[in-house]
This record gives sequence, C-alpha cells and structure tokens, in this order.
Amino acid sequence: MTMNYLRTSTMNVVAVILGVMCAEMLLGANPPQSIYKSRRQQVIAALKPGSVAIFRSAPVAHRNGDVDYEYRQDSNFYYLTGFDEPESALLLIKEKRSVPGVPARVQEVIFLREKNPAMEIWTGYRLGVEAAPESLLVDAALPITGFDAVIDSLAAEVKIFYVRQSVARDLRALYRDGRKVRGLRIKSPAAILNPMRLHKDAHELALLQKAIDITAQAHVQVMRAARPGMYEYELEALLEYVFKRMGSERPGFPSIVGSGPNSCILHYQSNRRKIRPGEMVVIDIGAEYGMYTADITRTIPIDGRFSPEQRTIYQLVLAAQDSGIAAAQPGNSFRAPHKAALRVIVRGMIGLGFLKGSVEENIENGTFRDFFMHGTSHYLGMDVHDVGGTPELQPGQVITVEPGIYLSAATCEKLGIPKAYSNIGVRIEDDVLITPTGPKLLSGKAPRRVEDIERLMMEKAVLKNKL
Repeated sequence: MTMNYLRTSTMNVVAVILGVMCAEMLLGANPPQSIYKSRRQQVIAALKPGSVAIFRSAPVAHRNGDVDYEYRQDSNFYYLTGFDEPESALLLIKEKRSVPGVPARVQEVIFLREKNPAMEIWTGYRLGVEAAPESLLVDAALPITGFDAVIDSLAAEVKIFYVRQSVARDLRALYRDGRKVRGLRIKSPAAILNPMRLHKDAHELALLQKAIDITAQAHVQVMRAARPGMYEYELEALLEYVFKRMGSERPGFPSIVGSGPNSCILHYQSNRRKIRPGEMVVIDIGAEYGMYTADITRTIPIDGRFSPEQRTIYQLVLAAQDSGIAAAQPGNSFRAPHKAALRVIVRGMIGLGFLKGSVEENIENGTFRDFFMHGTSHYLGMDVHDVGGTPELQPGQVITVEPGIYLSAATCEKLGIPKAYSNIGVRIEDDVLITPTGPKLLSGKAPRRVEDIERLMMEKAVLKNKL
C-alpha cells in the first residue's frame, strides 16, 4: 500500500464520514432519486460498446392458498432504481438507441405495471407508466407487458447482454429450448455491480447505521427483559417489536434465538423452546432499514449472571473478537480477522486443557472445527451476506466479525470436556466499517462486555409491562 493511496483514501473516507453526517440529517429511508441515477450512469459507463444490461425485479413468492409472502425487492434492481414494485425491469443501453414504443433515442428504460384503479383498491398504489420517467429520473417507461417484445427487437442488433443467468434463461430472445441463442454473448453484471455495492457511499452508510442502531436497541431491550421460563419466541417477539417500533421494514434475515442446546446450532430458527435456568441464549438478529440490514449477535446468560464456565468461554470468544476487529485493517486480507480470532480461540482452548499440542498443529490439523466451524467475517449491506470479491480489505467496506465457540453435549463428550461446559454456545458478532486508519465499530451500542451485559440484565425492562 503506497502513501499516495493512503492519503487519497483518507481524504475520500473523511468525505464519506462528513457525507454520512449530512445524510443522517437529510435522509429517511428513501434517498433522492439522483443517487440511483448516478449509479445507473456508472453501470452504463462500464458496459462494453454495443451492449445492454437487463435487471429484473424480484418475483412474488407464493406462500400457500391465495397468500403470498411479504414482498422484498431484488437488491440489485433496487440499488439501481429505488423502485419497490414487483413485475418490473430495467434496461440500460451503452449507446443511445431507438426502442420500440419510445419516440426518442434512449439509454435508460424502466418497464413496470400500468395503473389499474380496480386492482389498486386491493393491492395498493402503483406508480404507473406515465409518472415513472419523472419520478425515477429515467429516459422512458413502458408497460411490463411489452418487455419481451423490446428484448426480441434488441437481440436482432445487440450481441452482448449483461444479465443474470437465471433471468437470461427466461428470455426467449436469449435462450431457446434451454440453449443460448447462437452469436449472443451473455455476461454477468456482477463484475460491474459488486464493486459498486461493496464500497458503501454516504447514503448507504447512513441507512446501514440506522439499521444497526435499531438492532442494538433490540438487543438492549431483550437483555433487560430476558428471564428463565420465557420461551425463545417471546424474546423474538420483543426484539422484532423493537424493529417495527423504530421504523424497520422487516428483519434482514430470520431471527435466531437459540437457548441451551440450541445455542450450539449455528442457524437455528425455530425459536420455540422454553428457556431453562442457567442456560445461555445466542441472539443473532438484524433489522432491515431502507433495504440495508444489520447483523449483530449477542450471547446472554438467562439468569442475568454468567456462571464460571460460561464466563470463561464468553471471555475467550470476546478476546478472539477483539483480536479479529483489530486485524480488520485496510490492506489486510479479508481472512485476516478470522486468522487472528482463530489463533486466540485455539490458544485459549489449549490453555483450558480442551486441546493438546501447539497452536500451529491444531490449526493445521483442523481440530478446532469440533467447536468453531465457521468463518469469522462476511460482507454486509443490502444482503446480510453481501456481495464481496476483493482479496483485501478496503476503505468503505463493511464486514462482520463474529467468532464463536459451540460446546454441544456431543462435542464435550468427544473431546472429554467437563459436563459443566455442556451446551454452552457463544457467538459475538459486530459490524465494522473499514477506514484508512483502521476498523470503526458501528454496533457498539449493543453491550458486549460481561460486566455491561450483567448490569443491563439487572435493570427493569422498559417494555416489560407491554409483553
């Protein structure tokens, strides 16, 4: 890393941080359309000559009977349009050209549902074709019913299409009888979009910070309310109430509330068990706000006090996380936080007598995988496991740091670990912004130190009387 890179990056991130402060004051969950316009222009600039790019909205997912799941827009489509309606498509054209149904030569065309007052009584307001160009700052808008015909006409002239394979296979102009049409080149738009989404701008960071703050407050309220005898779903209900109360549209992923033996199941989601005295509870949650999701995990003792064994494992995971966060430096490998956290955990388990041999031997042999079987970091943004791609950490990226130790009854028996440690699962996860000067903890409002958690759990729950 050169000094010029550091100086430029520092100036850029200072601008981003100042931008976040302004964005927090000016933005709700809906940034101005000029932001999406700018992103579309970046994509167009990166397209090869003579090419077009196609982005489709997420399909409506059927649940059962005549009921659909709550609609959530495709992340790439929303990133480029800020438009949340289903049955939509975006067409970006490298050089302005004529498109059937549009009198002028255009570069940006959105396809969407037409106004339908009778249907809108049942399913809600539609933007409609006439209002779309001005509202979304696109060159033209056409009914979604004409989308296939437009692509058919373009395929006669355009030979390079940037489109996701799953979308391309549904387009008759690009695939026939399950085979790509001869002479066409289908390229993934990920190579263009992923780097854009990976480096968060000021507006994205403002939305992400809001999602993180909401999630941190949910953790705080759960810590205050949690008591032995409650069911996991009661804690889930409380934390998702906080999400909604503070403006979150939805959880960014199914909430995980795992107690006792369930604390050792990484992606446990049933949340139906009654929590018994003396157990640990892993709470892995993330509010979504403005299409950006947090991802924060806290592990709490349901009694409000850590037992000696619980404290020992918790402090070890916390030390590993501190080491992982410290390793989240610009220029370091994406795997650096994991490697740093892993060494702390392996060293600690050797010190407890749960592993034999040296740190290096255990890492090389993979003996730690009995109790620490996942990576420590992933990217965070519109998707909880967001797009990535760079081998090294760079300013403007947001990652999680989430080491864990999971001592199921079976693992304790296999490794000869005392039964007092049985079914102690601990994961601590925080959201971290990479800056030129090091990691910035975004989720610090959710307590993670033993003394802070215990102190908070002794306080009266603000929302207790409303349960």
